[in-house]
Amino acid sequence: MSSPGGSSFEVSRKGGVSGCLDVDVEQGRCIWRPHGSEDEAFLGSSSTTSSARGCFGCFTWEGALSLPTSIDGADLVGALACSSEGTTKHPSFRILYTTEVLAGRGRTRRRLLRTEPFVCGSTGQLEECLRQVRRVAGHSEGRKRIMVLVNPVSGKGKGLKILRKTIVPMLEASGIPFDVKCTEKAGDGKALGRGIDLEAYDTLVVSGGDGTLHEVMQGLFGREEASEKAGKVALAVLPTGSGNGFAASIDVVDAVTGLWFVLKNKRSPMDVVSVLQEAGTRGIHREFMCLSTTFGFIANLDLDTEYLRCLGQARFTLGAMYEILRGKTTEAAVAYVPKGSEAPPCDEDSSRIACLFLDGIKGMFEPSFALDDLPPPWKKMEREDFQFFVLANVPCLSMGDRVAPTVSASSGSLALVSTHKSSRLENIDLFEAVDNGTTHESPTASYKEVVAFAIDPKGGKLQFSLDGERIPVSRVYGELHKGLGTFINNYNS
Repeated sequence: MSSPGGSSFEVSRKGGVSGCLDVDVEQGRCIWRPHGSEDEAFLGSSSTTSSARGCFGCFTWEGALSLPTSIDGADLVGALACSSEGTTKHPSFRILYTTEVLAGRGRTRRRLLRTEPFVCGSTGQLEECLRQVRRVAGHSEGRKRIMVLVNPVSGKGKGLKILRKTIVPMLEASGIPFDVKCTEKAGDGKALGRGIDLEAYDTLVVSGGDGTLHEVMQGLFGREEASEKAGKVALAVLPTGSGNGFAASIDVVDAVTGLWFVLKNKRSPMDVVSVLQEAGTRGIHREFMCLSTTFGFIANLDLDTEYLRCLGQARFTLGAMYEILRGKTTEAAVAYVPKGSEAPPCDEDSSRIACLFLDGIKGMFEPSFALDDLPPPWKKMEREDFQFFVLANVPCLSMGDRVAPTVSASSGSLALVSTHKSSRLENIDLFEAVDNGTTHESPTASYKEVVAFAIDPKGGKLQFSLDGERIPVSRVYGELHKGLGTFINNYNS
């Protein structure tokens, strides 16, 4: 039975309980009314004599099958057909929905729940039930296809399990058309970013770590038409890597939460950073950064613990302890352009991404060129001995820190956080500040917001990390492109 505001369906539940499932599009909710139920004022109530298993809104009841239950449309994922259970051979479906729970460190996450099966009288009724529940959820309206890229070996290697148990059920229940590809070797993510149809897809979901996201970005923003069209496809992340810094920065603590944000489809501009190095006879090599460029302390604890990826977040804790005990410094000349500086005029070619503060500087990769020669508004840091050095485009480098609390993926600036030679006690204090998000107030650290940078390594023992990946030890220039891309954001923020 249908009406302009929704539909009512006569369905039965596991155990032979029959009733009416009201799918109210106007009110935005689904209500289960078992035959013989009392007034709707009892909605979702429970007591010691009629205890509900689970939480409010759950359709699974013990000893209280006469009570009506409801799921609000704001919590709905959608509906998913399933095989019949018990002795019935009729088609059936489950409703998928989420609830919000605390996740620690001031974050929340979404918990995925499924109702017991609703058994329909015919395939036609099943299809109509699926359609109407998905209408209430509203996730598929106006959406193009979604591309999901899964790195099955990222982090602890749970990518395929998450694909099977979370990604596929949630997207199928939502009704949004999607495709899935799995990486098989290094470079597959870059190839997908370079080749994805920007007209057919509106979202690219990356299930992996920061390295997988970094690889996708090289293909997406390295396209000829990147400056005009790369932002058409929003990037979304499902954290299955070791550090998951980008996901942590936008409060995506797990795959269910990340997919929930994809369904809600709130989009924000994404700042992207060009990182330039000389590549010999090949000219200037450009990579795109979404997370950080580091050397010294942070680069060492990241790159030197690659063999401990199976430990997840714990590898970074072990690396940090070792670096605190070592207390070594590395030497490099560093220059930067402060946030708010006026960029020089530049004729931007639509087929490339212009670096306004870097284009036009002659000889900047010549051995004789010193960072002191950079023109205003460039400024050079006085000291060249660094122990801790991070240029961050987002607040977090992993789920367990907040190293750059004043910036975000769309703030239009990078945080340059650094220390010089420090005592072990000062380093411990610094890492407490990194942990609780107060580095901008730390007496040990220098904290600046910048839009461009230059690093000239002076020692042979230095190593560079770009988004957690090793890059050559040579002079590095970088510049932020505000709002070049698009990413799926926390819809509550």
